[in-house]
Amino acid sequence: MVENEIQYLPWLQFRQMVPAILGLEVSRLTRYINRSEVLLEQRNELVKARFNLSQFIDCVARVEMTGVGNCAPYLNSALLHVMPYGNHTDLRYVIDRLTYVHDRIPYVY
Repeated sequence: MVENEIQYLPWLQFRQMVPAILGLEVSRLTRYINRSEVLLEQRNELVKARFNLSQFIDCVARVEMTGVGNCAPYLNSALLHVMPYGNHTDLRYVIDRLTYVHDRIPYVY
C-alpha cells in the first residue's frame, strides 16, 4: 500500500467493524466510570459519552449506507464529552478509537 493512499471501506465491513471496535470502548468507558476516584462531573460527562456511543452503534446497525451521516452526530457528541479527559491513559485510547471510526465515515462506500 502506498503511504498516502486513502483507505476506502465497504459499507458492510464498516457496519461489522463499528460494534466490534466501539463495543470494546463502551466497556472501557464503563470500567473507567466505575472507578471510585472519578469525580462526579467527569463521571457525568463520560456517562453521556457512553450513551452517545451506544446510540451511534445502534444507529449504524439500523441504517443503510446513505444514512450513516445521520449517525455521525452521536459519535461527534461522544468525542466531545470524552476529549477533555484525554490526559488519562485509558481515555486516550478511547479517543483514539472513536477518532479512527469518525475519520473512516467519509470513506465508506
